[in-house]
Amino acid sequence: MKLTQEYTHDIEHRFRYFVIGIAIFFLIVLTRLYYLQVMKGEFYRTFSTENSIKEIKIEAPRGNIIDRRGQAIVESRPAFDLILIPQYVQDPPKVFASLSSLISLDRDTLTSLWKKNLRRPRYQPLILKSDISREELAVIRSRKGPWYDERDPLDLRGVEIRMRYQRRYTYGDVATHLLGYVREIDAAKLKDFEKRFPGKYQTGDQVGVRGIEEQWDQTLRGQDGFEHVVVNAHGREVNYEGIERELRHSPPTSGSTFILSIDLEMQRVARDEFGVRRRGAAVVLDVNTGEVLTLFSAPSYDLNRFSGPEAGEYWKELSSDARRPLLHRAIQGTYPPASTYKVVNAISALSENVVQRDQPINCGGSFVFGGRPFRCWAKQGHGPIEISHALASSCDVFFYITGLRLGVDRLAKYASFFGLGHRTGISLADEKSGLIPTAAWKLKRFKVPWQEGETLSIAVGQGYDLVTPLQNALMIAQVANGGKRLRPKLVREPDLEVASDVNSNDVQLDPEVVKYVRESLVGTVADPGGTAHRLAAFGIPIAGKTGTAQVIRQDPGYKCNSELCRDHAWFVGFSPTEKPEVAVAVIVENGGFGATSAAPIAGALLKKYHDIYHPEQAKGN
Repeated sequence: MKLTQEYTHDIEHRFRYFVIGIAIFFLIVLTRLYYLQVMKGEFYRTFSTENSIKEIKIEAPRGNIIDRRGQAIVESRPAFDLILIPQYVQDPPKVFASLSSLISLDRDTLTSLWKKNLRRPRYQPLILKSDISREELAVIRSRKGPWYDERDPLDLRGVEIRMRYQRRYTYGDVATHLLGYVREIDAAKLKDFEKRFPGKYQTGDQVGVRGIEEQWDQTLRGQDGFEHVVVNAHGREVNYEGIERELRHSPPTSGSTFILSIDLEMQRVARDEFGVRRRGAAVVLDVNTGEVLTLFSAPSYDLNRFSGPEAGEYWKELSSDARRPLLHRAIQGTYPPASTYKVVNAISALSENVVQRDQPINCGGSFVFGGRPFRCWAKQGHGPIEISHALASSCDVFFYITGLRLGVDRLAKYASFFGLGHRTGISLADEKSGLIPTAAWKLKRFKVPWQEGETLSIAVGQGYDLVTPLQNALMIAQVANGGKRLRPKLVREPDLEVASDVNSNDVQLDPEVVKYVRESLVGTVADPGGTAHRLAAFGIPIAGKTGTAQVIRQDPGYKCNSELCRDHAWFVGFSPTEKPEVAVAVIVENGGFGATSAAPIAGALLKKYHDIYHPEQAKGN
């Protein structure tokens, strides 16, 4: 009985507290309702009829891009756009007249823009002028108050200033093709992105186009924030005390900073060496890691001009330029490798034992095959010559013969070991694969069998052979590092790229053969008879191979004195010669001879590398 009484008392006690809690809750609700409807009722009625809450996007600053030594390549700076919100415009002609009287805007141009966009949703802003000056910003802000007065001769209802971030490229033309640029997203891309990245993009957003800016757009752009503000019936922001707690705010998150493997100073050297007129590309790689120190294509163009109002006209100008400045020649230009391919020929011949290291082949100035003479560049010939000196002096006859002994398919097999004819896997879009022919390829492509005479052309890097400058740089880097095939790496941080080794288990190269050929390439520069002996004047240890790629004309009787008919000039090499660190590939379109056109550019790049990374050695020279 005693337990039952205690239990009943406990239940009553708990129920009493429950009732008290409910009473307190309703008291709070009623108090709040009284405050809102009685004490603040007039305030909120006025607010709801005369004002509204507007959500404003706070753009996230796009991530900066810096080079391997911390130098700024790309930054984001604040820019201010003059925009118009059509839903707040009562008298368009008066607004346009007001603006044209304050800043340099033509009234007819504004009227035309207004008429072109009449079918757009009235809440979507129209950009009247991008990146206005500080003076124009001050004028607009000083004349635009929170309320409109009918007596005021100026009508700026619907006119607003929007802050955004604009890309600034430290040197606009130094890393053009590598970096890419940003522009406002167009309707087609927005539709595509809405499916792929729901809620991530909206009208007016800036997106990357080409290069690093496009490839890593998601990481660079960050996350936009927003804030709620009170606007009156004219769309002007006003301060309204008492509702601060109702306004939400979410700060933006900046995009990631990218540290590239690129060396900005070496990029500048490449730009300066190519100058304004020459066309081509230069690539410098770390032979041990695959990091890209230089990736330059010429002609270049100024990325900063894509950030201004002239972007459209500038694009048309570049698109119609016969020099094709929009082509990223380092990864999209495909060229016959010419005599640089003799490096592959030499490694193939030694690996397959079709020639021995000390076995001479006689060069009499030409090699007759099928009743046709295939000439050496040295008309008088080289005489009996073994493979090491054949590389240094670039004897064509020697490599005609070894190529014929190997055949097209064995040459193609070793070219594939070096990645020629295949995309390298660099983290940039639209890379070309080039072409290394096989007998099966020709039969499929042309429906005719391979002819032995065609092997002589491809043996010295002519005919169907086509490679990109990046592929050729990776080929010579693989020779320099003892046979390890690399994937080019552009981004150091954040760690977004795949590991540097590619298909390492598939590469079957004899390290002793690779070492012998690597040592033989020293003679190209060191020997007085080497085709690139003039590079010795740079005072640094360089090894490599020159090449002169013929520009083929369909009509064999056609004679051309134009610069466009001159041969393409190649140089591939590495430095230092004892323990190689970097490899280089340079092509100059219609540059003539590799020794006189491409090699000096390569020498300047390697000299800059030594000046930066081995300053004590550079001083000693």
